[in-house]
Amino acid sequence: MHITATAIKAIFPIKAVEQVTDSGNNHPDRWVLIDTETTGLIDPVYPVEIAARIMRGWEPEGEPFRELINFDVPMEPAAVRIHRYTRSYLRDQGSPPREALERFRLFAGDLPLASYNLSFDWDRVLAPTFRRMNMPDTLKPGFCVLELVRNIVPRLYNYRLITVLKAFGIAEQQKHHALDDVDMVVRLLREKIGPHLESHRVTRLEEVRQCAEGRLKVPPLHPSRRKPSLDELLERLLRARQ
Repeated sequence: MHITATAIKAIFPIKAVEQVTDSGNNHPDRWVLIDTETTGLIDPVYPVEIAARIMRGWEPEGEPFRELINFDVPMEPAAVRIHRYTRSYLRDQGSPPREALERFRLFAGDLPLASYNLSFDWDRVLAPTFRRMNMPDTLKPGFCVLELVRNIVPRLYNYRLITVLKAFGIAEQQKHHALDDVDMVVRLLREKIGPHLESHRVTRLEEVRQCAEGRLKVPPLHPSRRKPSLDELLERLLRARQ
């Protein structure tokens, strides 16, 4: 027996029908894409910049979040060379840590976090920082975009963000500022990774997490072929000699 939408509306209140028809894939899961710039790689690692966008499925929603943070702690020279945030600059432009972290916590709410290398941004940077500050532990990790790409895009030379962006023709340079990197990852997800997953009926956040963890397999996504750069050729030569 086939029941039409008109017949359903005649039986159930309109609000109930809306709840039924709005469920499923019409309203993708919401989550938060984040990136951090830090004092370096040696523990304890402090965030000097946090950026984030709330995502609905593969589309950004609302205004982005960005905070420079002044912990006033020593900075590793290699980190400063990459992001160019000096200690004196952060003293002038950065927010007090507790205020900045609280604003980020309220921005993310109870939505799961994802980043391009969640084991660093979350496990090494944000989670320990919130513990050191004795702040409420309300944030929760979601999935790692790096691991997601690694599991569905085979045989890349490496899986650094800039390598993946170049492979897909999205960008040739990376600024290493948190909001710029977030926006680059948004493009990668909405233009390449998301459509590929959706074409194989992977639409819910839990399914995406399973793909990132290697528990759900989809056919591989092959980026368009391009000639390697001179730097990449030299790096390959050095590795081959080793």
